[in-house]
Amino acid sequence: MSEDKTKRNRDIIRIILIAVLAIVVTGAILKINEGVKEREAIQAEYDATRANLTSKLDSISIELNGKILEISDLGGDIDSLIILKDSITSERDQLQRTRRANKALIQRLDKKVNGYEELLLAKDVEIADLKRINDELLEENNELKIDKNELNETITAAAERERQYQQKISLAAKHRAENIKIFNINSRGREKEGNFRKRQAQKIKVTFNIAENDVAPVAGHKIMIQLVDPSGNVIFDVARGSGSFKVDGKEQFYTAMQEIVFDNSKQELSFVYDKGSQFDTGDYKVIILADTYEMGIGTFNVR
Repeated sequence: MSEDKTKRNRDIIRIILIAVLAIVVTGAILKINEGVKEREAIQAEYDATRANLTSKLDSISIELNGKILEISDLGGDIDSLIILKDSITSERDQLQRTRRANKALIQRLDKKVNGYEELLLAKDVEIADLKRINDELLEENNELKIDKNELNETITAAAERERQYQQKISLAAKHRAENIKIFNINSRGREKEGNFRKRQAQKIKVTFNIAENDVAPVAGHKIMIQLVDPSGNVIFDVARGSGSFKVDGKEQFYTAMQEIVFDNSKQELSFVYDKGSQFDTGDYKVIILADTYEMGIGTFNVR
């Protein structure tokens, strides 16, 4: 009788253990399923957003292509718009290739889409002006109401408006340097931001970010710094990486240069320049250039 009871107890314990194990396994399976469903939901949301952005980029590209043709027919300048269209196509292709959820890419392209939509609106105004100008010219020619001088003045005014439009687009696409910091580096390699004493360093480090610009296309640029001494001269040494460039036919010098591809990711750049001798006392400027135009200026003082 005792053996039967013992056997029954063991069976009961075995049943309880099996039940507990089944509950644990079931819970684990449910948790795994929840994780899978959550990842699937995130991926599904990303896929939907990606499809929506791809559709927007396609729509913008098609609309921009139509405006390029229209502006070309009206005699406007389309070179910058063709470059912009190629950039939009490249961004759409990058988005289509990115299958895994990428929040940063989506946010960046969403901002750029807003910028492109604003640009399309600006082009509508330009097209309306060009149409009006062309219509006026046609009507005036047909009715023989203006002479050659008046016609030339109208064409000149139209060209000036077109030049102003292109100038606005060029200005919007220019890059800016932000978070400019200047450090001196002593003989032991230690960095200190700000002003310094003459005996402390002969080497400086300049760091900065390229500000976001949703209008500027992805493109290569030469980023240069001009280290200007208290006398107003650019510190220049070919043996240490310096060189020159031309602006409006005039030669200018740079202290250091590096080439980059702008990708609108707030890229951080760093320049380290070893002067090879002590800095003279006085106020210095660090002028940051992209190709030939100024991006920003930093200053420091040597006591």
